[in-house]
Amino acid sequence: MPAKFGVSNGGHHWPVADIRAVEDLGFDSFWSGEHIVYHRPILDAVTPLAYAAAVTSRITIGPATLLVPLRHPTLVAKEISCLDVLSGGRVVLTIGVGGDYAREFAACNVPVNERGQRATEAIEIMRKYWAGGRFDYDGKIFKLTDVDMLPLPVQPGGPPIWVSGRQEGPMRRAATLGDGWNPYMYTPDRCRASFSEVKNMARAAGRTLPGDYVWACYVFVSIDDDVATARRLAIEDMSTRYDQDFAGLVDKYCAHGPPARVAEHLARYVEAGVNHFILAPVMPPDRRRHHLERIATEVLPAVRAIEPSPVA
Repeated sequence: MPAKFGVSNGGHHWPVADIRAVEDLGFDSFWSGEHIVYHRPILDAVTPLAYAAAVTSRITIGPATLLVPLRHPTLVAKEISCLDVLSGGRVVLTIGVGGDYAREFAACNVPVNERGQRATEAIEIMRKYWAGGRFDYDGKIFKLTDVDMLPLPVQPGGPPIWVSGRQEGPMRRAATLGDGWNPYMYTPDRCRASFSEVKNMARAAGRTLPGDYVWACYVFVSIDDDVATARRLAIEDMSTRYDQDFAGLVDKYCAHGPPARVAEHLARYVEAGVNHFILAPVMPPDRRRHHLERIATEVLPAVRAIEPSPVA
């Protein structure tokens, strides 16, 4: 099957017309980034996704990425279950541990050094809620007695859970508990290596990954017919997003330039095994539709013609 393509709002507010454009132009999914306390204005993930669920009818919706350690897993299970009901079963939950902004964890009264364990237990707890019936849970952090949750998600067993991250811990979580692995700021070569590592970790844990396991990647895209302009805009955008200078990183982590050049860059990810892209377009708010149209009509057809390589 051809690779699928989604679009992330980067945690920015998009009006209805721009969200609908993602669906109308043939993309497969819409994603919302988030932070709770951060150095720039940014939304949480769940609220914009409820908004998106109401104004779309076909595309998958999900957070990219939900910082799950900052919330109690019971609340996450409830919010995501309700979102799945409201969207008619169109949710994918992509989770990460965060930790890059310490003030955020302090504001939520969550120890940064617990974030990995909290994420692991959250996945286990959410799946138990979504399976139906009452249960107890005795984790290192979370203790639950005689709990259940209704309504259940539309999707049996709950929405798929993709684990996002860049390091070994999230990879192991993806291998043992996830329905997909979604790295970000990875080159195609690093994607290929991590995909093989996740598969090996799963095998070592006695798990055979299902045939529909998702090998995703979050990739920045900056379209302009002039390469230098596209590169400059990407540096400005990514430096503002992450509060650091991206001049020395942009060539590794952003597909930039004319459509053919961007398509060539994304094709290397498909050849590495990526079967679902979450694209983060660099574009001015008043030109979103134009940029999305160019990606949909001038980039995606060429990339969709390539079959994702099997993960070894």
